[in-house]
Parts: sequence; structure tokens; C-alpha cells
Amino acid sequence: MRSILVRPVVAVWLLLVAATVLSWRVGGAHGAGRAGGVVVLTVAFLKVFLVGDHFMELRRSATLLRVVFGGWCAVLWAVLLVQYL
Repeated sequence: MRSILVRPVVAVWLLLVAATVLSWRVGGAHGAGRAGGVVVLTVAFLKVFLVGDHFMELRRSATLLRVVFGGWCAVLWAVLLVQYL
């Protein structure tokens, strides 16, 4: 059982679950305001990056593909953040 918990995929999955709970708690809190929205948006894009990197196995792909994916995540996060604020 212990060997299952130390696998990177399980660790990333647990991190995604924790990030989901964090987003739910912050986003569901009344009066969280803009700071809450920024936190939820940031956590969402970190989750997108983790899913792409680990579960779609981009970490083993060509460097250009990883850079394009990371850049896409960063640019889309920035654009949505500017629109939100």
C-alpha cells in the first residue's frame, strides 16, 4: 500500500484533489471578492498545467510542445485575469 502512495501520479492526483477543495472553499465563501476570484482562476490554471504535464504526459514530449503548452496556459491565464479584474 505504501508504494502506491509514493508514485508521482498519485501525488499529483492528491494535489489536484486538494486544489479542487481549495477552489471550492474560496469560491463558495460569500464575500471572497476579487481576491477569491483570482485565487480560483489561478488554481484552475495550475490544475490545467498539472493535468497536461502528468496525465497527458507532456513532461516526456518535445521541449517545444512543453513550452507552447506552458505559454498557452500562462497567456490565457493572464488574459482572463485582466478581463476579470
